[in-house]
Amino acid sequence: MIRAARTLNVLIGPIGNLIPLYGVLYWQWDAFQLLMLYWTETVIIAFWTILGITRLPVDQLGTITVGGRDKPATHKLLCGYFTLVAAMFILGHLGFLWIFFSGEWLKKVSGSSSILHALFVADGVWLALIFMFVSAWISYLSNAPPKYPRTIERGRASKKTPEQAGEAGSDAVGEVVGGLFVRIFIMQAAIIFGGMLAQAYGSSAPLLIVICLKTLVDMSTANRGPPSFGSMTTQ
Repeated sequence: MIRAARTLNVLIGPIGNLIPLYGVLYWQWDAFQLLMLYWTETVIIAFWTILGITRLPVDQLGTITVGGRDKPATHKLLCGYFTLVAAMFILGHLGFLWIFFSGEWLKKVSGSSSILHALFVADGVWLALIFMFVSAWISYLSNAPPKYPRTIERGRASKKTPEQAGEAGSDAVGEVVGGLFVRIFIMQAAIIFGGMLAQAYGSSAPLLIVICLKTLVDMSTANRGPPSFGSMTTQ
């Protein structure tokens, strides 16, 4: 089942990257539409990443520092923490896009429903989003939670210090959320740089470069081991 899902994702994933190419060449997508598409894809990946935390066994969640005190991490605490962190990056990026790339789009729309229709429906952007959502969903279903040694071994509880338990939990959580933040930093830098080129030169060539860069980032981060986050701290 998992192998079939991964095979299906190999077919669906590239389509999500080819539709923007078609959109730029034949549907006259501009830089802002393309950047907003990729921003929305980041939101989709963040959603499935946070859900991935809920699949981790409780004994692999490690510890978390709240108000200067170490305490066992829970799914609720970790989901809340990483949702907040991801939201800060995502909303900051959204503001950046609207300030520097929206251009004439603010004059085209009169309300939130008009914005959604103009950006995601009118020019077929929704089609790419469907493939991106399905691809992320299949990845979530086909990627089993990382397996680390449990705290109970050979029928008896292993004696681990809080530091050792925290390190193991950090590795497990980092395996789930690491790819999201690697993608946020690398891909968003690539597409923003390409968007600046597109606005500066007013042609589709920089947009094609953005699509190629984004596709390469997807391919490289798909098999890249995410970094360990170490102990997580919230104040």
